[in-house]
Amino acid sequence: MAAKSRAPGRRLSAVRGPVGGSVREVDDVALGKLRIPDISITSREAMLTDDPLDPHEILLAIEIVSPSNPANDYEAKSRDYPAMGIEHYLILDPRDGTWTYQWDIDTSEGCPAYGNRLHKQPYGTPLEINTALGTWKLDTSGLPLYSRKEMMLSPEPDGDD
Repeated sequence: MAAKSRAPGRRLSAVRGPVGGSVREVDDVALGKLRIPDISITSREAMLTDDPLDPHEILLAIEIVSPSNPANDYEAKSRDYPAMGIEHYLILDPRDGTWTYQWDIDTSEGCPAYGNRLHKQPYGTPLEINTALGTWKLDTSGLPLYSRKEMMLSPEPDGDD
């Protein structure tokens, strides 16, 4: 996924979660929530601590849907992240080659929830994310899909029966 930012003067950091990278926890003591996004985009200044990241410092949380537990990303984290103050949330779903983007925390119903949502857009659909640090254009056209084996499905029949 390629990202371009038009935010001069500020450096951004992308932190990968537990798959192949160091773990940076996102801790919201007031809510009693601890989350570890697959990828967190934050300012470099927010990374200058050994403590868990303050969720209000995260500009964008990205989750890659697990074949075994998609509800965690689509339901639980879609509820927790706005409550933690994470303004932008992108879900990449390699099971079907789609992405879901949620933003603009709304509290009018009493509970924080994302006020805007682009749901199940196919990979390759242009995505533009507007943050306080600038506008990012993400190219999702080259993102991989899970194999049938990774999704724990039986192989497709070869048609020679």
